[in-house]
Amino acid sequence: MTQTVIDLAVKQRDHRNSGRSRVTTIIVLGVIAAVGLFVALVIGSPDPDTPPTCDGKTMTHQNVCRIISRSGGGSYSYSEMIDRRESSSEVWRYIGFGTAGLMVVFMGVAYTKLDPKRPWGKPIEAACPRCHQPTLRENLTVHSVTHGRTTHRYSGIVTLCNPVCGFATIRQR
Repeated sequence: MTQTVIDLAVKQRDHRNSGRSRVTTIIVLGVIAAVGLFVALVIGSPDPDTPPTCDGKTMTHQNVCRIISRSGGGSYSYSEMIDRRESSSEVWRYIGFGTAGLMVVFMGVAYTKLDPKRPWGKPIEAACPRCHQPTLRENLTVHSVTHGRTTHRYSGIVTLCNPVCGFATIRQR
């Protein structure tokens, strides 16, 4: 299993250095932000020209809608039903714009934290035993294997040199 954990660390380093992790994360967050905008602009904005409905039927100015629920009920006029519709859609606007705004903030964080120029792991002050260059970096790597309801986790601190050298080792944390 130690070689599997080392291989996983090499794969993570290569994935990060390629820029794919940054692009994938930004695309996923962008899609979630677009869904948030859709919710805010489409679901959260009812057409102000359409009359309200009561029990599936379109109301006129003379109608009164009787609503009965466990928490109480009441009779609502045409204008009160418009107010109820607009207040419920306002919640969807807040949810949609809030989600979109939060995703934009996360996109900014992902853009800076997943920079391909940012090296994998933490630097080690020792020189590589193979190439004798000070290019060693280490990071905690965890590999999980699930069989049914049981999950086995294999972890260790993996030390890697640059891809040209290829030196790799693992130690317990």
